[in-house]
Amino acid sequence: MGDLVHIPQAVDLIDCSDSPLDDPQMTVPFRVVHTTEPVLGIVTRVAPTAGYVRVYCGGDHWSIKDDKVYTIRETPHS
Repeated sequence: MGDLVHIPQAVDLIDCSDSPLDDPQMTVPFRVVHTTEPVLGIVTRVAPTAGYVRVYCGGDHWSIKDDKVYTIRETPHS
């Protein structure tokens, strides 16, 4: 939680209720946005078994498949 992440182009951002089961597939999505360009987000919650993370991005909270986000790591400058 709290990690800055890279969300690539062509990823579905799912707006759904924050289910107690932590599984967006078990809820009806309010809307789905398909990214047309890479964006940045902040991880707000990790679902340990469902394979999704909650990310704050573009002013909203989204559920995204955990294999579609990439942590941005600090790299040493030379």
